[in-house]
Amino acid sequence: MRSKTFPAFGLTVSLMLLVEMQGYGQALSKKAGALCSNMTMLDSKPFSALPVNVRTEIRKTLTPDILAFAKATDISMEEGFNLQKVSLDAIEVPMTIKTSKLYVVHWGDALFGVNGAIWIVEVNSHGARNLIAPDEGTNRGRSFGGWGMQTLSNASGPYPELMFASKGYHARGGAEAEAECVRKIGAFYNSVACPVDCFDNLNKR
Repeated sequence: MRSKTFPAFGLTVSLMLLVEMQGYGQALSKKAGALCSNMTMLDSKPFSALPVNVRTEIRKTLTPDILAFAKATDISMEEGFNLQKVSLDAIEVPMTIKTSKLYVVHWGDALFGVNGAIWIVEVNSHGARNLIAPDEGTNRGRSFGGWGMQTLSNASGPYPELMFASKGYHARGGAEAEAECVRKIGAFYNSVACPVDCFDNLNKR
């Protein structure tokens, strides 16, 4: 279930960024379980575990999108709201290329309920880039939504296909888990059809 838009630096810094991006322990395991059943909780890896330079680039890139989401959900109206102190989580997703790192960045808050905002960010020596397409160019804020994720495959190339799990409701009104599968198509990640057994596996956990 997609949550729509509630929304050069110098050579020395570039080299520092690439060096600091190596060897940090918040990466997902490459071992895959049954499709859509082996969830990683999006709040399980604190943003603070990332290298300082990586955190700085990610936060700078996502600032317009975080602010748009905050305004759309009215959390920006809460007393004490500070854009630069928004508490994020970040999970590194293994890639088959060494020149970039891929992160799923999550913002959860009690005011959002179970489903938090999700961004997919690529970081390399040039900086960071949000890989979720703008909402038809009308707003810089854009995100997926949910509470958990799983890497499905690398069949589409160096950028793996991902599944995000969120809380939803079935036709009779009871709660159920919903799955949104996303694949990098062109410059951005877009929603695609999930594997046939994805929904059943997710709800049998």
